[in-house]
Amino acid sequence: MTYSQRSAHPGASSDFAYLEYQISQAQEGLAQAEKDGDTELAAAIRRKLAGLEDELELLAD
Repeated sequence: MTYSQRSAHPGASSDFAYLEYQISQAQEGLAQAEKDGDTELAAAIRRKLAGLEDELELLAD
């Protein structure tokens, strides 16, 4: 999503920033869980990450 697309939705930029931050945190957590070999935690983080990405996609529409 480009900046111009974001600015077309007043007030949504904070939502985008929040979701992008949450996604980056989940990706870091996933990397750590995979490094530690914690498959249950990695699976839970993948589900959370998919949900966050879905929310971001809906917000982009």
